[in-house]
Amino acid sequence: MDFALTEEHLMIRESIRRFCRRELDPIADEIDRTGRFPMEVYRKAGQEGFLGAVISPQYGGGGADLVSFYIIKEELCRSAAGVGMSVAICTLNFCYFISKVGTEEQRLKYISPVIRGEKVASYCLTEPNAGSDTLSIRTRAVRNGDGFVINGSKTFITNAPIADYFIVVARTSGEKSFKGGTNFILERGTQGLRTGEPMDKLGMRCSPTGEVFLEDARAGAHQVLGREGEGFADMFDTLDAERALAAATATGIAQACLDASVRYARERVQFGKPIASFQFVQGMIAEMATNLELARTYGHKVAWMADQGWKVTKEAAMAKLFASRVAVKSALDAVQIHGGYGYIKEFRVERYLRDSKLCEIGGGTSEIQKRIVARELLRGGL
Repeated sequence: MDFALTEEHLMIRESIRRFCRRELDPIADEIDRTGRFPMEVYRKAGQEGFLGAVISPQYGGGGADLVSFYIIKEELCRSAAGVGMSVAICTLNFCYFISKVGTEEQRLKYISPVIRGEKVASYCLTEPNAGSDTLSIRTRAVRNGDGFVINGSKTFITNAPIADYFIVVARTSGEKSFKGGTNFILERGTQGLRTGEPMDKLGMRCSPTGEVFLEDARAGAHQVLGREGEGFADMFDTLDAERALAAATATGIAQACLDASVRYARERVQFGKPIASFQFVQGMIAEMATNLELARTYGHKVAWMADQGWKVTKEAAMAKLFASRVAVKSALDAVQIHGGYGYIKEFRVERYLRDSKLCEIGGGTSEIQKRIVARELLRGGL
């Protein structure tokens, strides 16, 4: 692999960076404070092609590789991590998933409105008693005539309060087994489907998170996404791409921490000189930059591997685990460098600290990432 970004990658980075400076940076503090998802920015991102960058041109996308979307997601998260997270759910967990396992009818119906920024999507897997233990989901889909009746509830669902479309993972057979899971595409307005109020969160506040309730919700056979009874396999196989890009959230936050720390260290004067001249400040900044570079480079590699069609279960877990740790450590050091100012909302590093913690929890905790890495390394040896 050539680790240098291509000319196309550099153009995409410059384009999304300009977009974020213009559209997101000026409102980042306001949308964090109010918990508002900026639909106006989301729509513009769709109009400029960022939401559909990795989707085939056949369905209105740009046909770019996953490294390109890593770059887009990182820059969004550098400005407002919650926006980057919500966009990734729409692009990867919904559109990319449908593009890989959906029917042609599903691809034509659902992908274009989302990547144009007209519709918002969510991916409904986690339940009150099934977080890290995915196979323990209790949401059930029972055959009824030529369709299904779905009952259950989902929680901590990104975009749920504002979503137009929902991929819902339910059991059509079995109990806590790899077989028997089925994915369904549902729409807001479906009888029996309702969403709760947005959760009041510590961080990522501009990304709406909530519950989804399914009470005798009906789905036709044409709403089954992928293979009936093989939904977990489809999910794990296809969403390696989503896991491969999980590190982009963390490296975006870490880059924002480094930017703020360098800027403040140059400007803040103590004992008659900038604190950038103090060795302990230099040490924190050097460590921040080094870890960020390592996390980003490996993140790019994993995205490239996924593009080649390689199985990246272990590598994606390693990338997320390391990058998440880097984001939290970078945020803690950024607050420390800012001193008392780092603890107040006037300076953005306190937001970066709140946002960074979700990297170690959402999309599989750091403990689960360690379990995945160990399992893959020890497979066949026990």
